[in-house]
Amino acid sequence: MYKKERPKLSVTALLCGNHNSPTNWTTSPVLGHYTASSLGPTSLSNEGATLVTSSQTQPQFTGNHNSFLTPSGHYPPNHPLSGSKHLCAICGDRASGKHYGVYSCEGCKGFFKRTVRKDLTYACREERTCTIDKRQRNRCQYCRYQKCLMMGMKREALFVSAVQEERQRTKDRNENEVESTSNFQSDMPIERILEAELYIEPKRDDSDPDHKDPVANICQAADHQLYQLVEWAKHVPHFTDLPLDDQMVLLKAGWNELLIAAFSHRSIDVKDGIVLASGLIVHRNSAHGAGVGTIFDRVLTELVAKMREMNMDKTELGCLRAIVLFNPEAKGLKSVTHVENLRERVYSALEDYCRQNYFDQPGRFAKLLLRLPALRSIGLKCLEHLFFFKLIGDTPIDNFLMSMLEASDG
Repeated sequence: MYKKERPKLSVTALLCGNHNSPTNWTTSPVLGHYTASSLGPTSLSNEGATLVTSSQTQPQFTGNHNSFLTPSGHYPPNHPLSGSKHLCAICGDRASGKHYGVYSCEGCKGFFKRTVRKDLTYACREERTCTIDKRQRNRCQYCRYQKCLMMGMKREALFVSAVQEERQRTKDRNENEVESTSNFQSDMPIERILEAELYIEPKRDDSDPDHKDPVANICQAADHQLYQLVEWAKHVPHFTDLPLDDQMVLLKAGWNELLIAAFSHRSIDVKDGIVLASGLIVHRNSAHGAGVGTIFDRVLTELVAKMREMNMDKTELGCLRAIVLFNPEAKGLKSVTHVENLRERVYSALEDYCRQNYFDQPGRFAKLLLRLPALRSIGLKCLEHLFFFKLIGDTPIDNFLMSMLEASDG
């Protein structure tokens, strides 16, 4: 609360420059934070979208922060940092702490969290230079998200944080519960996860499918896709220790994401195409001709290209697929605690594997986990576009999965 003799200046007014204070504070439409006038114009871009061009000047202020400190070491009442240790780097509101690598308010923290977790995509109606401050932060989601990235918020930090929270909840629950089955006390041997991937590795069919109907070609691989999915799951450590009904629930909940992850990784060495479980290659032009070009392109850019870029190996792929498989939130699941424990063991196994085999890439574990929300989003879109009805044909999913699970391994 300001003293009566002091002019009533809000942080918003200071940020927007609507005041007559001798100290001239200005903000950039996009950045909305304070920088010294000694900083020259600069160009900042994110994924090809230029947000601040060289013709735009950086936000400036006269003097430096320390020159405004009182003898007691505090800022005067009309200073933007008065009354708060930190301001939100995104909108200038009071920061509640450091979130995802940046001091930010609860509003911007929540916005960034929702955007990443739901894999949302925004568009700017203006010229991607919208003002992002406390008063106008909700006007343009595109510019707000770009500013979050520019200020240093890390998508990886959010996902790793979510994993850590999940792992801590599992740990806390385990401290209060005693496992009833010794099978779930054992570890998660990463060698067996790799063996499961190698067991279903297809032989490449190099024949050109373009002379035939691409949808017909895909449908011919229908039973093979689901057959290999079930066989893979049976070889994942501890999956068959679960009740048969729960095995069914987990496969039914994750089959689309599991298939997408598998054929995306198979396609790393293929140009503009995906490799199905049968080894059949479906090329991009065929997919567009079949009416599934949009979702096909998302698979290529958001999964195949990313896997190729980081050179994801089969062990890492197997762990990601096992994380998808052991979904404790699957509807109808009875062995929730057991499945949570299994997922936690996969997390730990993957983290240890990355630390031991990619010690020169400390962020690799986080980058791997970051493929999961993209996989989830594409999986949902595939169902919306009926993509998998073309991919697996008219096979009744429930009946097929159950018959495969009930079949003997021999």
